[in-house]
Amino acid sequence: MPSPLVFRCDRCGAFNRLSLLVPGRAPICGKCKADLDVSGHPAALTAESFDATTSGSPVPVLVDFWAGWCGPCRAMAPAYEELGRTHAGQLLVAKLDVDAAPEIASRFRIQGIPTVLLFRGGREVDRAVGARSLPELERFIRAATLVI
Repeated sequence: MPSPLVFRCDRCGAFNRLSLLVPGRAPICGKCKADLDVSGHPAALTAESFDATTSGSPVPVLVDFWAGWCGPCRAMAPAYEELGRTHAGQLLVAKLDVDAAPEIASRFRIQGIPTVLLFRGGREVDRAVGARSLPELERFIRAATLVI
């Protein structure tokens, strides 16, 4: 039997395990009963949700530290979005705006953006600085974990 897919509820932050997705039927959060986004669209993290998300996720979490004014961040966004869609349920793809959460960026010593950090079990496994294409992002994840 394949591993269950894991999705984070955008409303309450709970992690939901789904053994299968039924076409035409939207899954709901087991905690707050909100509709779950299973598209793989990157989750927007805040300073308040960062620790709970990275430490509580049963799947690896890839966090893009970015800012709206950053050209390379905007250039990497389509590849990052595609990565999330391609690996939805197996990898949690998230974004953290460094301008909105400077204390988190400082804690992880983010000195250049975009920077992506890969977390597993709440611990940083690896990081990559600079814009990456989709194949480069996939190689980065594959080298650090057995998810992809």
